[in-house]
Amino acid sequence: MKELKLGDAVFHYYGPHLRAVSVVADEWKEAARPDGYPPREGEGDDGWLVQVTPFATGLEIPWTRIAELITHGSPGPFTAVGKPQQKFLSALPENEALAVLREAGVSLQAPQEESFLGLPEDCWGDGETDAQALTTVRKEQGELRRHLLHGRSSAPCSICGEELPAKVLVAGHIKPRSLCSEDERWDFRSAAMLICALGCDALFEWGYVVVDDSGRVRRGRHAETKDLEAAVDLLIGKVCSAHNEHTASNFAERRRIVSPSIVDGSILQ
Repeated sequence: MKELKLGDAVFHYYGPHLRAVSVVADEWKEAARPDGYPPREGEGDDGWLVQVTPFATGLEIPWTRIAELITHGSPGPFTAVGKPQQKFLSALPENEALAVLREAGVSLQAPQEESFLGLPEDCWGDGETDAQALTTVRKEQGELRRHLLHGRSSAPCSICGEELPAKVLVAGHIKPRSLCSEDERWDFRSAAMLICALGCDALFEWGYVVVDDSGRVRRGRHAETKDLEAAVDLLIGKVCSAHNEHTASNFAERRRIVSPSIVDGSILQ
């Protein structure tokens, strides 16, 4: 408890579920045992208190799912065989904590204005790590990603086709989310695809690749450097596994937005 710092995320579980996420609001101080917590044998009433601010509540994420995201064994919260340890507090490595936050629909990145096409210019931050704060992500995002994964721990990227761990796959909107109606955002069959964070997500978001009416990956906007063009070349002609009767119109809308010169998935010369 004495190692907790202002702004740290705290996960709260009770029974079989992760129930809430909070943020440390004040560092530890000496405090007496709170009411309603009778001492165990050999325990006194003096202790420490760390105040937290609830951030995401009403969660019901099974501990079995959390066990899939983090390493088993000491010093973590699970035994070597993946069962909860009888511990009040355990520290998680940053990468595992981020995985649990994503599962809970919570982000460490402060919300940014969404650009019309691609990621906002400042989404990578400016080096001021102290400016980061917990924020809820788009509320349908967690459910959308779970829908696309269907409980799998790994899946193929819809663009490159590589089989990858779920932790490096994101739910990428086919039609820019800012242009989707509320109903379209919740139409999981049509709204998004699993796409990898190893490059395909950025190339698709920025319009360097598009998907034509036959489901093939084609060139989109001009690649400004030879290395970027080489990355695009690796994807051209691949079959997009997410292209179907439900998603086709959204892929067509993406092509129209990327460039008016792209008609029916072909670039006019």
